[in-house]
Amino acid sequence: MSDQIQTLIVSIREKFSLVKEQLLTEKAENKELKNEVEELKSQLEVQKSKLNSLEVELEETKNNENDFSEQVISRSEGTMITEEQIDGLVKEIDYCIGQLKK
Repeated sequence: MSDQIQTLIVSIREKFSLVKEQLLTEKAENKELKNEVEELKSQLEVQKSKLNSLEVELEETKNNENDFSEQVISRSEGTMITEEQIDGLVKEIDYCIGQLKK
């Protein structure tokens, strides 16, 4: 019976040793994964910051575009000549040409 107990004790020690090695391996892998997660979180924050900057820049560009469009529209409205004005100018030019020919 003593031999069986010794064999059982040796078997238990071997299993314990294997489990201990697996635990150490899993702890090391867990530590690596935690480090990787922290690095990814850091990269995510950097990308979020870039995204926010780009969103602000986009909004500013849209506002500038709207301002520019409004300026162009107001300038074009201010310089629009009606057909009646064009007809009047043509008549005036014809009159001037007629006066020059005399």
